[in-house]
Amino acid sequence: MAGKSRKISFYRLSIDKKEPIAGSRMHRIIALSNEEVENHFKMIYDNRMHSLSNGRKAMQVVASSGSDVVEVLEYTNHTAFIKIGQQNPSNTVALRDRVTLETEAVPMNPNQLLELFTYCYVDFLTGIVSYISISGAPRVSTFRNMFDNAFLHEEGLATKLAAIMTKDVLETLMRKSKIGKITVTVAVPEDEILSDIGLSIDDYDAIENLRTRTATYKLVGRRNKSLFRDNNMLVKTIEAIRSKYGDNIEALSASAKDENEKPEEYDLLQYSFTKTVTFERDDIETLAPGDFKNILVTTYNANKTDLLRYSRI
Repeated sequence: MAGKSRKISFYRLSIDKKEPIAGSRMHRIIALSNEEVENHFKMIYDNRMHSLSNGRKAMQVVASSGSDVVEVLEYTNHTAFIKIGQQNPSNTVALRDRVTLETEAVPMNPNQLLELFTYCYVDFLTGIVSYISISGAPRVSTFRNMFDNAFLHEEGLATKLAAIMTKDVLETLMRKSKIGKITVTVAVPEDEILSDIGLSIDDYDAIENLRTRTATYKLVGRRNKSLFRDNNMLVKTIEAIRSKYGDNIEALSASAKDENEKPEEYDLLQYSFTKTVTFERDDIETLAPGDFKNILVTTYNANKTDLLRYSRI
């Protein structure tokens, strides 16, 4: 029987620090080094996480759509193997027999929730996060939110988790004579949407139907003019968008053309660096955490050279 396939996505983890400029009201943004990023992870690991009976550590991560759990399965030699889980109440899950299609309740005590989870592998020496997509599991942004939960208000640090993009499409666009438009659609938490119209979460009894909405922004050049005087600014603009919005980007595209041709839309998210891996057996539900780690580490190491080339290290 053919094995099942899953997608592994790669992200660049970084943290920006805002520092005041002496003698002025201005601030400068300083990117922390990879070593400093790992030190902040270690502070969370040592001081914020709960120790579990199996020797691992875990913590709850609060986001606009609810709360997830980050569990560190291994942390050694500047790498971490992590499980990211999302809890579901007993009345939204069931056990179904694959043959008879009959269902029965999942036995849980009042303090338990059924967790759907996936895995990621972090190399702090390069700042690259490898994440395997599993249906129903939390997004990799939970890992970013863990840092913001800990340091955003205390130290004013902003964590970025940008998808690594191959250079092919950017090189193609830079050869075009006119770049007319860049469009980005980002997921916006409900509190940001409500604050934009002068309201807050506290104004509502229930907000279940308003988890996340999207906002679309367009940078448009003048008619028959290129958006940029220098197409090198395209790369800086795309990198700035990826750094600011990270995993919240729902869509990202650019419109470009040469003389005497119609504008063509380029879906930049299609060019994110991903790899599809095939598991050796179809019943992947029987795979142990170590199997997932081996897949993530093997895929990362096989593509490390290209990932470093496509990342801003």
